[in-house]
Amino acid sequence: MPWLSLGAKYGLRIGRLKDTRLDGRWFDSRAQLYIVRADLHLVKEWDAVIEGRTLNATEAKDRRTGALVGVYRHVGERFKVGVGYNFTDYSDDLTDVSYENRGWFFNLIGEM
Repeated sequence: MPWLSLGAKYGLRIGRLKDTRLDGRWFDSRAQLYIVRADLHLVKEWDAVIEGRTLNATEAKDRRTGALVGVYRHVGERFKVGVGYNFTDYSDDLTDVSYENRGWFFNLIGEM
């Protein structure tokens, strides 16, 4: 189907964090991120993206799921600009453990 592209992403973080509240002990910190993505070519210069996301923080026994949606406009043959909304409170950057990433985003994508 020329109007549909499917993809997936897997991320793994294995590391250690330091508890700075009391004695500064180190503890293991692992997380896994699963993303399933569909890119839809809507009309001549417009695309849409939808992602289903799950973040599993092993030691914290925390699992979060959600979605991300966006719309992109092609500018020329090798560049597109988009805007969207992240319905989750986490990022696909597994080093960011703030859980403050819900909201609007602006994205530029280009290729050489």
